Amino acid sequence: MELYCDKELGAIYQSNKTIFRTFAPDKNNIKLRLFKDALSLEFTEYRMIKDLNGIFEVEINGDLDEYYYTYIVENEYEVTDPYSIASSINSNRSCILDLSKTNPEGFLQHKEPPIINPTDSIIYEVHVKDFTSHPTSNITNKASLIGMVEENTQYNGYKTGIDHLVELGITHVHLMPIYDYLTVREEREFAFDDDNYNWGYDPELYNVVEGSLVLYPDEPKKRILEFKKAIMGFHEKGIKVVMDVVYNHTFRGKVSNFNVLATNYYYRQWPDGTFSNGSGCGNEFDTQKPMARKFIIDSLKYWVKEFRVDGFRFDLMALIDIDTIEMAVKELREIKPDILIYGEPWMADNTPLPSNKTTSKGTQSKMSFALFNDNFRNAVKGDNDGYYLGFAQGNLDEIRNVETGIAGSIFYDTARIGFTQKARETINYVNSHDNLILQDKILKVFPNKTEAEIKNYNKFIHSILFLSQGIPFIHAGNEFLRSKNGNHNSYNAPLKINAIDWSLKEKNIDVYNYIKELIEFRKANEAFRLDDDDEIREKLKFFKHVENCPTIAYTIKSKDGFLLVIHNANRTSCLLTYQNIKNHIAECYLEKFKDMTVGILFDENGIVRGNINSNHPHGVQTKAISTYVYKVNVIE
Repeated sequence: MELYCDKELGAIYQSNKTIFRTFAPDKNNIKLRLFKDALSLEFTEYRMIKDLNGIFEVEINGDLDEYYYTYIVENEYEVTDPYSIASSINSNRSCILDLSKTNPEGFLQHKEPPIINPTDSIIYEVHVKDFTSHPTSNITNKASLIGMVEENTQYNGYKTGIDHLVELGITHVHLMPIYDYLTVREEREFAFDDDNYNWGYDPELYNVVEGSLVLYPDEPKKRILEFKKAIMGFHEKGIKVVMDVVYNHTFRGKVSNFNVLATNYYYRQWPDGTFSNGSGCGNEFDTQKPMARKFIIDSLKYWVKEFRVDGFRFDLMALIDIDTIEMAVKELREIKPDILIYGEPWMADNTPLPSNKTTSKGTQSKMSFALFNDNFRNAVKGDNDGYYLGFAQGNLDEIRNVETGIAGSIFYDTARIGFTQKARETINYVNSHDNLILQDKILKVFPNKTEAEIKNYNKFIHSILFLSQGIPFIHAGNEFLRSKNGNHNSYNAPLKINAIDWSLKEKNIDVYNYIKELIEFRKANEAFRLDDDDEIREKLKFFKHVENCPTIAYTIKSKDGFLLVIHNANRTSCLLTYQNIKNHIAECYLEKFKDMTVGILFDENGIVRGNINSNHPHGVQTKAISTYVYKVNVIE
């Protein structure tokens, strides 16, 4: 039987004593080394006592708030505590904290954004440094979490920073890793060095706020205070906060604090004893081990309870066994009912984790978490970094795959078979931080297109994204054609590649306004936010054909009529005749009706706010490379 202990681990602080507990089942001698500050060479050592479950424990009297500590393992290795909630700069020592002293004024009382349905979510993925560092951001506290919520910033009269996000209309900001990672120097003087950048998928201390993203990295309480201020700032603007978490691997393998304390326990291995490498990073966390599973769930609950975060995005989620995910979802929803949980349903290499235990497409069915939908992504815009075209660039072979995504990737019919039971289980996206950003992909496949044409492709792709059933997700800067100069893997590229140039918002304000109105339009029409598979099949009906125009057209039954959506990927305009529309409604919804009226709601420029009459005497006409939405009212 596997060892397991449900006791609280780490440094459990009280004003008159602190209890230290760590899991080290194969060790016989562990000492606690206690320091009064982060740099002191003087320390006091205490022998820890081991119990039958492999837990070493010691209780130290006195107020140890802001003391530092390490563990000495078998008189040979000195390591930090995997359960650290704070640390010295650059993760050298763990820190004991009185967490009650880390709350900004009003944090415990502040109101969180109201509960929403998962399909009402609109996710915006961003790296803190990308968002705040460029001179055009005009953010004062650049390269910092607190800079993320700085108000009243602009470039040439165009909003930047959090005001931009409010204006755009997103519901969730997805922060790329803000927990402690290793490959970036945390000293503030290095914050803007071009070679001191990383996305952060190289975890060290999972429960510690990353020092390179705060103003005072050498003050552990202020690190926590800054992140809590940022969360409160987002909440006050009605924006929920999603944390990007990387429990599938650690940056350090055999010399990590996990492995030094419990040799070979926390990592999956092949029969010959070598570490498996499903992550592509040299190791993978063995989430099926009881104490490894406990660590992950304890960590997730800590971020929700202490910081009030609203969701988690799991890196390489396939490597976290489905039982662990199911348990985590259950326990997290008991704390926060509408917590948003999603992740990548793939891995980087082979793993000994049985295929029926991987968290991959299909296993999420009915379990109320979502997976990134790369089928939808590739069908819409083509492959990530190459020259393969998607439907949006004219590849009509991808029509059925795009339609599957439009229907929320449910089992819609035998021609459109998805992987979800409900639309809430799919994260619809066309690019994330990985691979070419959308603008660079379009420029790669269409190097000779005009600027106006490139804009049209961007707008068209986003229209398919935001008018599909499921949860839409965009990467920061997509809304105004951000480019990374063709860099398809900028994880450690200079800030000059990664920092968002906010002048692009002014240059491409037409694209920005279009995407903003797509979000507004989606929010205003619940027909684009369905969830139940039966309801989607009942209300959403695809046209069998559009005369002389191979494109995607469909209707969605709404409260007071029908919405007609046409995605025209052709290089010429498309006419859908009134008779075709009537035949479609008669076949799919009402066998008999007298007549109908058709008005335009959305066109290539965005929401149509004036005259909404149809734009053609014989039917509805959609311009090339564009999406139109019409309102159809039936007279029975």
